Amino acid sequence: MAMADDMDTPQDAKNGEPLKTLLLAEDDPATQALFKAGLRKLTGYQVVIVGNGLEALEVLKLQVVNVMVTDLYMPEMDGYQLISIVNERYPNIPILVMTGLAETTHQNAPLFLGALGIIPKPVKMSSLIEQIREAGNRKPDGVIKGIQLNGLLQLMQWERKTCTITIQSPDGIGMLYVQEGDLIHALFRDLEGLDAAYQILAIPSTHVEFTEVCRANRTINTPLTELLLNLAMKKDMGNGN
Repeated sequence: MAMADDMDTPQDAKNGEPLKTLLLAEDDPATQALFKAGLRKLTGYQVVIVGNGLEALEVLKLQVVNVMVTDLYMPEMDGYQLISIVNERYPNIPILVMTGLAETTHQNAPLFLGALGIIPKPVKMSSLIEQIREAGNRKPDGVIKGIQLNGLLQLMQWERKTCTITIQSPDGIGMLYVQEGDLIHALFRDLEGLDAAYQILAIPSTHVEFTEVCRANRTINTPLTELLLNLAMKKDMGNGN
């Protein structure tokens, strides 16, 4: 079950800026409580705490996460699996790992899977906060506001871009994966592939960020022109035309 600390408000009360989100995956209740208390000093962030990797993935479907911190050993889905999946699906999210394992045991495997850094336990809270801030200040490769997604995808196709596009929607977070100009995969809530792409592309105007990397496997083989034509036909049918 995800839980946010007392900073769980849309805006920072001090300056009115939108809060960033830290997602913390840790299964031990006592350690959760320790971090919940210590991370109150992390101003400008809301902290969402979950008990395993599966719960973390559910959070990622619904809201923008700016930094993720995870333990390695957790039930249901451990940190290794979580890092691998997040690195593939959400390459824009920096990942920090907390572990009590010696380097001779984990052999820096989290870094090879895509983590940004490894923090040994017991964690020094001031050092953790500093690393979270540093990770959260990383900028996306691009930000576009108020654009029609079909136009953006056509531009990506013309330029044969490779990227992962994050779409912020009131109903959840959409992900479009583009490989050399081709839309090859999409995620939206519990949908994947073509069904997810149609849902995302129906969003009229939006805020998007993109990272110039695509690690997803192809699930969409429909050419973009055909996909957009199908979408236009769906809209016409919905309007009764």
